[in-house]
Amino acid sequence: MNWKRTRLFMRRWLWYTIHDAFAQTFGWLTLFGGSFGGFMLAKLGVSATNDQFTNNVIGAVGGFVIGLGFYAIVGFFKTRRYMQPLALSITDDVRSPDFTFNDKIRGYSVATVVRNRSDVYWKDCIAHVMNAPLYDGSTGPRFVEKFDLPPKSKKIVFVAYWFSREPPNPDDQDIGLNGPDGNCWGGNVCRVSGTGTNLHIQIRPQDADSKDFHCRVWIDRTARKLRAELLPD
Repeated sequence: MNWKRTRLFMRRWLWYTIHDAFAQTFGWLTLFGGSFGGFMLAKLGVSATNDQFTNNVIGAVGGFVIGLGFYAIVGFFKTRRYMQPLALSITDDVRSPDFTFNDKIRGYSVATVVRNRSDVYWKDCIAHVMNAPLYDGSTGPRFVEKFDLPPKSKKIVFVAYWFSREPPNPDDQDIGLNGPDGNCWGGNVCRVSGTGTNLHIQIRPQDADSKDFHCRVWIDRTARKLRAELLPD
């Protein structure tokens, strides 16, 4: 068992529970806090009072206790989203604004949809294709993009592209992988087989666990489009 992660989970869970319960002590919890506080005092043998201040205190304490129980459950799911904030999917139904798409040349893209399920602003998230072909014939990580991810937001990260052209110009035979531009003509170009290639995509926030998934990309020669599908883990 990873005790460091367990302690982090418990601290964050307690923080969410206490913070949210306290924040609502004078909110909707007051609808039930007075009745609950009076019930508990009666169980302890304390008689009721007509003093408004005392009743307000009893209602606040009762609401806070109810809130602790309710938000302990809510906090568990919020903490899970905090510990595993990213949800990833793959799509071939988007087009990069950086690529031409007209009657003569049509650029198609495959992209990862990155969703932040948590209420935390994640800075400096880095996307990699982990099994990109390298110049020496081996495979390894290829940097794709760095970005920030606000709470409850999503980011489209383009990972692959392909161009279809009208005659006499031929369609691309291979699939290109997105990445930073090189300093020369054709610099940093990386291509994989158009017949079908499995890609390992990783998104790594600066202060959270990375999220990985595998997908297959290929060229649909009949429809003349770039296709992608998610692969099982």
